[in-house]
Amino acid sequence: MSETVVLGESGRIVLPAAIRNAFGLKTGDRLTVAVHGNRIEILSMDMALNEIRASIIEQRGSLEGLLDEFLEERHEEARREEQGSEPVGNLEEALHDE
Repeated sequence: MSETVVLGESGRIVLPAAIRNAFGLKTGDRLTVAVHGNRIEILSMDMALNEIRASIIEQRGSLEGLLDEFLEERHEEARREEQGSEPVGNLEEALHDE
């Protein structure tokens, strides 16, 4: 599906009703605008999340264990902060090592 729209004041565009209806978009929905090469994409939040999920699955093979890994990293970071240690990947530390 392809429609022509006009860029209005302040860079505003109106998505044609056929496109809004096809994707279930409603007034007030938050959209993500992304640039990929020489293309501009407008994604609903669901579309953007699905792309993120697909990218993670492509890199990791699944979403299995992702939350556990994230939580473990956060807990480890909290332990380091409690002990007064610098977090891994500290910019000052990285610059000092060069």
